[in-house]
Amino acid sequence: MDDLRDLTGPSAGARIEVRRLDPVPDLGALAAAADGDLVWLDSALPDGAPEAARPRARWSVLTWTDGPFAARFRHQDRQASVEVAAPAAGWFGSSSSDDRPAFTVLADLLARTPQLPEPIAGCGFALGWVGFLGYELGRESGGPDRTADGHADADLRFVDRAVVVDHTGDAWALTLVADAEPAASAQNRAWLETVTGSPSPADVADAATGLPAGVSSAVGRTSRADHERAVDACRAEIREGNAFQVCLTTSFSVPGGGREARVGPRTDPHLSEYLRMRASDPVPFGAYLRLGPLRVASRSPERFLRIAADRTVLAEPIKGTRRRLADAAADAAVRDELAVSAKDRAENVMIVDLLRNDLLRTAIPGSVHVERLCAVETYASVHQMVSTIGAVLPSGTSPADVVRAAFPPGSMTGAPKISAMAIADRLEGAPRGVYSGTIGYFSASGAVDLSVVIRTLVTVVDAPGGGVGPVEVRSRTLGAGGAVTWSSVAADEADEVVTKTRSVLGAVGAVATW
Repeated sequence: MDDLRDLTGPSAGARIEVRRLDPVPDLGALAAAADGDLVWLDSALPDGAPEAARPRARWSVLTWTDGPFAARFRHQDRQASVEVAAPAAGWFGSSSSDDRPAFTVLADLLARTPQLPEPIAGCGFALGWVGFLGYELGRESGGPDRTADGHADADLRFVDRAVVVDHTGDAWALTLVADAEPAASAQNRAWLETVTGSPSPADVADAATGLPAGVSSAVGRTSRADHERAVDACRAEIREGNAFQVCLTTSFSVPGGGREARVGPRTDPHLSEYLRMRASDPVPFGAYLRLGPLRVASRSPERFLRIAADRTVLAEPIKGTRRRLADAAADAAVRDELAVSAKDRAENVMIVDLLRNDLLRTAIPGSVHVERLCAVETYASVHQMVSTIGAVLPSGTSPADVVRAAFPPGSMTGAPKISAMAIADRLEGAPRGVYSGTIGYFSASGAVDLSVVIRTLVTVVDAPGGGVGPVEVRSRTLGAGGAVTWSSVAADEADEVVTKTRSVLGAVGAVATW
């Protein structure tokens, strides 16, 4: 019963019960033991990472989506659906369909979410909505009129059970209870008792070691020659004054993925792949999502937006990437070259200006400011150039409105945003889906933390009828791209695309081929 507390919020007796966990559990083991859908927001940093990066990687959160107060917001083919378990109907209403814009429905759901204080000092997560918003939701902010291919544009779950790990050495289990729902509250209190017994890391020790036999090819959606021609087409648009920068992307079809006998303990080969990815490439915004037919394994180093409960906002775009080298002196030289690269600094500054403009749409006038410009950070496989923009929101602003005004992430569009998105869409000729969108949480405290979906393997499966039988892989894709400016060289841009695939494909025994 160590550190068992009630934290009362203003919403009709709804509150979070918290239990400190000792020892700190292995979240990979807990995820492997979980039945059903889950969202794991997984933070880490490589040895020697800069101090400025450490706050981004302090917290990891593992959530289960099947608690008694569960709800689901899903948007597909321009139609929102909201599924609500009976105990949560008093907050979110009955299950329904809604043809309003996705961000409008999300704003309503956030307004109805019980407002709860943050249970752990320094951590913004107080249960709430977790999942992803896909790139094609950018059509609601003036982007191309597309929808994702074969899966939802957005899938967020209201979760009432989570384990939070502070990587400075502590961990807690959180669960939601409400006076008006004694039976559901009793279920969550019972879960709180069982989660304190962490599965042994040995349960998944073999998942993070070893690679598939041989090396397979992840084949590009387009040829290298076609991608280089698209780079030159972007440069032509820039020459004509239609854009300053275009984020041009493609995708690679990744073989393998295995079969799941069912979704449950030790039967998810995509989670095993993710465990290998995280072992070789620590990043502050890793994530593994198992949501219906989707398996999303993300090794993103980039934050999109963080909104604190005190209404301060932070954006941290990345533009400028170099591959790490094995030789220490050569690696240091590559890092130094990136730090002074006029091209990369120009790319980064363009996106900083774009994000300043995006944040000005909802922030208090005069509050938007640049905290850090073109700093170079080092990760396991790459050096990257990062900037930080801050702002303050007026009271009463919905987090959904802030995200919509800045969506999709500017580092994945180019500038000016609407024109750059239209150019990229015409040249790419296909939706991006989860890739280039965001993953993270909208907390019941009002806090938000969202990553940019890059370095991410997206698998779509055909779930068996009735949940029985094998789960077959329908598609597995890895998106990659880069910013094209007037000074871009097509061959160099194609090389950068391949560089950005290595951290993910290396963990699944594949290499990118054009």
